[in-house]
Amino acid sequence: MERKRKHNQSDSIVFNGHDLSSLVFCKIHRPIMASVKPTFEDAPGRHGELFKSVKREGYDLTVDMWLRTEHRRDVAEARHKLAAMLWTDVPAPLYLPDDPTRYLMAIVSGITDLGEITDDCPGSSVTFHIGDPDYHGRSRRIDMAGSAAISVGGTLPALIKVTAKPSAGGAWRITNTDTGEFVEVIQPLTADGTIRLDFSTEHATVNGSVASLNIMSDFFEIKDRAHIKISSGSATLEWEERWL
Repeated sequence: MERKRKHNQSDSIVFNGHDLSSLVFCKIHRPIMASVKPTFEDAPGRHGELFKSVKREGYDLTVDMWLRTEHRRDVAEARHKLAAMLWTDVPAPLYLPDDPTRYLMAIVSGITDLGEITDDCPGSSVTFHIGDPDYHGRSRRIDMAGSAAISVGGTLPALIKVTAKPSAGGAWRITNTDTGEFVEVIQPLTADGTIRLDFSTEHATVNGSVASLNIMSDFFEIKDRAHIKISSGSATLEWEERWL
């Protein structure tokens, strides 16, 4: 009867663009943060170990789901609809009701047994594997010319995409003035040309063709409050917040 009482609770569960809320309500088992794996090495001639590195690992996230069905004869249709929404052959965005503005890249892993099919909202524990431990937040955008101070958002550094309209000349540069890192295109440029930079893939183009870059270019990250400068023209910066 407890499940019946909760039958009408509102849960916003979205996976791979599919809203599961009309089919299920849920209970979530979520860690404070991803599993942390520090690495140490022996310290010759002394006691203990020396710290070497640390990383956040992938992990399994369990979501208990109950079908919003009143009678066992309704279960089959709901089960098939839910299976179609949960199936994907690549990780996809997963939004859960306890954190509706951020998503994880997830894929269903393991069994999804409903157990006994009864009139009392059959349930299953669905395990999502999280390979990328970062939470993804809002998409952000800023238009700039000259210099700009950017409130990045999130708790982790972000990687930007840049679409620039340079002035005519022989080079164009974007600089993180907090760190001195920069990316510089070095080739003839026209005022009607377009430069595109993807800092996550380290790819640069001018008018759709691969750009020539200064060998010292470094596709940098931005974090906290970043200060960016471009050498000429205007640019649009886009990025996605990333959270621990």
